[in-house]
Amino acid sequence: MARHDERDQTNGYEQLSLKDLLDARDQYHIHLMQHPNVVGTAVGRYRIRKSDPWPTARGPGKHGRKGKRTLDNSEIRPYSWPAILVFVEEWIAVSEFGGGGAYDPDQIVPKTLYLPDGRRVPVCVIEAPRESRTPSDPPLVRYPLNNIGGGNPVIADVQGVRHVATIGCLVNDGHKVYALTNRHVTGDEGEVVYSRLGGKLERIGVSSAKQATRIPFTDIYPGWSGHNVYVNLDVGLIDIDDLDRWTAKVGEIGEVGPLVNLSATSMSLALIGRAVRGYGAASKLMQGEIHALFYRYKSQAGFEYISDFFIGPRTARSGNHKRRSRQQKSVLTTRPGDSGTLWLLEPVPPPAKSAGTHAKKATAGYQPIAVQWGENLLASAGSSEPQSYVLATCLSTVCNLLGVDLVRGWNIDDPDTWGAVGHFSIAARAAAALSSKVPTLATLMKNNLTIISHDDETIRTSAFKGMGDDAFVPMADVPDFFWKHGKQGHSRGLEGPNHFADMDQKRPGDQIDLLALCKDQRNIDPDVWNRFYDSVTDLLSGEPIAQNHRGLLPFRVWQIFDEMVRFAKAGKMPEFVCAAGVMAHYVGDACQPLHISYLHDGDPEQPTEKTVHHKNGTVEAVKQPLGMGVHTAYEDDMVNSHRAQILDGLDAVPKVTGSDQVANGFAAAVATVGLMRDTFNRLPPATIVDAFVQSGTGKQARIAAFWKSFGAKTIDCMKDGTHLLAALWESAWRAGGGEDTIHATRALKPTEAMGIVADANFLPSLSIAQIGAKLVRPAGAPPASALAPPASVIAPARRRRTPGVRKRAAASRRGDAAHGRKKRAKGTKRAAAKRNGKARRKRATR
Repeated sequence: MARHDERDQTNGYEQLSLKDLLDARDQYHIHLMQHPNVVGTAVGRYRIRKSDPWPTARGPGKHGRKGKRTLDNSEIRPYSWPAILVFVEEWIAVSEFGGGGAYDPDQIVPKTLYLPDGRRVPVCVIEAPRESRTPSDPPLVRYPLNNIGGGNPVIADVQGVRHVATIGCLVNDGHKVYALTNRHVTGDEGEVVYSRLGGKLERIGVSSAKQATRIPFTDIYPGWSGHNVYVNLDVGLIDIDDLDRWTAKVGEIGEVGPLVNLSATSMSLALIGRAVRGYGAASKLMQGEIHALFYRYKSQAGFEYISDFFIGPRTARSGNHKRRSRQQKSVLTTRPGDSGTLWLLEPVPPPAKSAGTHAKKATAGYQPIAVQWGENLLASAGSSEPQSYVLATCLSTVCNLLGVDLVRGWNIDDPDTWGAVGHFSIAARAAAALSSKVPTLATLMKNNLTIISHDDETIRTSAFKGMGDDAFVPMADVPDFFWKHGKQGHSRGLEGPNHFADMDQKRPGDQIDLLALCKDQRNIDPDVWNRFYDSVTDLLSGEPIAQNHRGLLPFRVWQIFDEMVRFAKAGKMPEFVCAAGVMAHYVGDACQPLHISYLHDGDPEQPTEKTVHHKNGTVEAVKQPLGMGVHTAYEDDMVNSHRAQILDGLDAVPKVTGSDQVANGFAAAVATVGLMRDTFNRLPPATIVDAFVQSGTGKQARIAAFWKSFGAKTIDCMKDGTHLLAALWESAWRAGGGEDTIHATRALKPTEAMGIVADANFLPSLSIAQIGAKLVRPAGAPPASALAPPASVIAPARRRRTPGVRKRAAASRRGDAAHGRKKRAKGTKRAAAKRNGKARRKRATR
């Protein structure tokens, strides 16, 4: 049954190899497993009770008669010696065996096994009965927004039952790229598998003939003992339909490092205690530790089944050994739907730097090591919740058997955050800027922080990365993830132009742009803007600007303000909260320089040629703006890398005062234009594009340079945006009498909020030609000014460029830059426009 004591006689134990442990276990396995109390065995390192003392300079700690050992009350310490782990249903004291006890002495689990050459192999007995109950209900499964990859769910219908598993990674056999997951989900060759993209259930491929279920242990690890033993693999590949929709990134982990290549010659006990992490479709980010190797979990028809890795919660690490037992318990939870998860070995932290030495760098990257196929629920102690332990297969074994290699670099640069840090940071700080005049509103918005945005910890850790996969999206990014990019089928065709306005594009003839035009507030009018757009063309293609590309950002703020007043008057608290949260997104766009400029992703007036090699073998030369990629480099890379500094900077946003109040929606639009103007003055977009062109290709160096040049000014712009957002919330609340009409300050339920924004009639997305009919114009307002002449009377004119960008553009194009701007023949112009349709549509993806 169970042995109750252990001694410090470890002489020679450290010399035991993994092969020695396997030899001993194989020799004694029938003897061990014949005990009805034994539920499984593994090889690893001896687990020390947390209450046992640590070795000191005076000698080893005394590990005496301490009672039962469980997974919860024991740990792997740096000095833990090699051992065979035996898991039992119940810990029974030695006194119960023989001598009038209830058990036969022959049933006790031996404390030591012996190899044929006389060497001793220690046995570590652990009380860990299997549990049939499952952990707490799983969270909503994450579904991908635009690219599917590691950590995303895969769906299969088997015998009328829908099964969900996790995509592990991409692999390549030299001809095709496949997605790797569990075979019990992919099924037989040719079965169709699905996922959800943009909220829609779509076919993503079919099950490949390349799959593995089980294989004899000695076939994988030749020379090692394992008679009548199978290694469970449970790996299947998906033959992908459209590779362009896939990415090699894994969940919140990102790009992965090189594969850990393990075999009979490289697998070792050094893996015990190493930290690992995985990202599952059900449990999201999971952090664990390798507790044991080659866990024998099942016996059937004379054959034993093992799992390469036995992964459990992390052991608390601390330099103060005496206090370790009082540290917070580490928990690992894995749920149905996580099968197929890719587990990665974490980098080894560098040793502490000592005098006269240089600290070494940690080993680079998270390295793929295993694929999860199952779990064991083992009880830890008493009434404690059962602990999940992951059963996983060695990935290098799988790749060798199936003849595939890990794919690490496909679509890794495609962002899935869309500048979310900026939106969430502004929304998270606005409530703190509300004045004391609206205490009910302040409480309401504080209580709904996680409905509108995220808490600071989530933003600081960027834990919302990929949050477009969730069924619930905080209101501050509903315009992006729910309305613009097609989340769950609620995309709105005219949502795109609500997010931007190219305030600096000058019309030919008089070189007037929207910034200049709106110095006269009468021109903050959708009809005036629509006529302005009639007078200009797309700068890359020369084509007229379609309605879905005509930015109307200030009027979207006007529209939402009007609705917030109406909701407050009607006492509609949930709708007011949702509208306020959604407004945060657009105000956030207004204080980002590359959302309000025709230079939003490079200079379209100075196109460069790029050679594109299509998958069908054709080659095409296409035009793209000079500095294309600057939008992601500034709004995503730089901002996301400095989220902590941004949050700290936004703590200094001043409170709303009486002078900040706006009277109506028109005044809100005027204030938004003022914010855009201040943003231009502080951070000229041409300067950012110029810096990007000069920065080269090093991403980290560019982030550092951008932050040095633009970081403080970016925070100042965001502080202005946060202050304006708070002023608009408070103004709409007061205009609608919210302190008198709304008394409930409860937090909305996520499903309640998503139900509101799913209604197409809630803050409908309109074009610049349509939105005027929805706006409440102030009483006595003059008619729209006629300062914007019709397009027919405007003559074309050459535009100006910044000197730095102009010089580099001239060097990057064939011939003289002036010749490149001459009017092209009509047929050539149409061909260029057709080739660059994708680039022209870039406006709608901001």
